[in-house]
Amino acid sequence: MYKFSINQELKKALVFFAIILLSMISMVTVSEIYKSNANDKNARTVGEMRSWRNKIEVANRNNQMLVQHEDTFKKLKDKFVIGDENRLSWVEVVQKVADSRRIASVKYNIASQVLLDKNSLDKKYAGIDVFKSVMSLEMKFIHEGDLFVMLNALRDEAKGLVAVDKCDVELINKNVNDGIIGENITDNMRAYCELSWYTLKKSDNG
Repeated sequence: MYKFSINQELKKALVFFAIILLSMISMVTVSEIYKSNANDKNARTVGEMRSWRNKIEVANRNNQMLVQHEDTFKKLKDKFVIGDENRLSWVEVVQKVADSRRIASVKYNIASQVLLDKNSLDKKYAGIDVFKSVMSLEMKFIHEGDLFVMLNALRDEAKGLVAVDKCDVELINKNVNDGIIGENITDNMRAYCELSWYTLKKSDNG
């Protein structure tokens, strides 16, 4: 497992997922315990009844939280932030941008998915597993705008939660500095980038 730092987008996803899990667990637990005790013919004290009322109120508040964040939770599911990753989507976006921007050379590689170190997470996210897949992307292009379009498309169109860890850009057509660009030039610059794709799942031990 690997340690990692939490960026803002990942932190927001974790918060919403934690809220959903907490709400669902609270409602199920209170409901089942209440049913069991409702069938118990033994007399209850006033204090016990007050305790159950408090628990039911907590469950109702959690239910309101669940409804409040339901749309966000659904968006995270549809975006493949929660659940299984969608690598095909990443590849399709790379190919789409390469075709539309006429980028002659694009190479990519996606490493195996790894489970990140739970010690890097706050305890309030203890029931959540965070997975990470690193994509390396190497491009040769005419203008730096091609790189920005590619990275923005991966962030906005591809399915998943992505963070750009590094991006090294190199000028390979030295004539550009002199204002000389040939008619058939296709490669002025080269970039090597590493991107991290994050996926959240409910922990089996959570």
